[in-house]
Amino acid sequence: MDPHIARLGHASGTSRNDAYAIADLHTRSRQIAYRGLYGDAFLEHELFDVSRATWRARFETFDPATDLILAAMDDAEPVALAYASFRINPEVGCLVDNLHVAPERKGGGLGSALLAETARWLIEDHAGAPLHLEVYAPNEAALDFYIRKGGVEVARYAEVVPGGREVDTVRYRWAEPAALLR
Repeated sequence: MDPHIARLGHASGTSRNDAYAIADLHTRSRQIAYRGLYGDAFLEHELFDVSRATWRARFETFDPATDLILAAMDDAEPVALAYASFRINPEVGCLVDNLHVAPERKGGGLGSALLAETARWLIEDHAGAPLHLEVYAPNEAALDFYIRKGGVEVARYAEVVPGGREVDTVRYRWAEPAALLR
């Protein structure tokens, strides 16, 4: 059976275990995708606790009017996740802060499905507000994916990541999220 996309958050009765399952997937994805970007000590010794605290807070402060938490679920286990919010960077608008697919599930359309569901939320609940997403410039596979999905680069800035390295971050914008439904 193919994974199904579920909307999560306190309004849907999500438990702490659900938040931790999302955090653990996020951790595993970042340990692979950000190797060489983040410091090894952070990836190996701090990231797990940081991710669990971050996701626990996201679920505890979840506001369905401004936040969207999605998970592609396969046998009650998340295999991909997305988090979008108007609260992260209000001057930008809706920002996808996380879009991660389990390494063994990449290339199967889950990232596209999560972006499409995020676009649907913006169209249905936010009058088609533009979508923004940020990605580290050295992550060439992600850059290529977002360009193929029609993202337009609107900003590039340096960010100091865990471990002290300065990395360029690219912000993409979809002025009309409906383009992600095609």
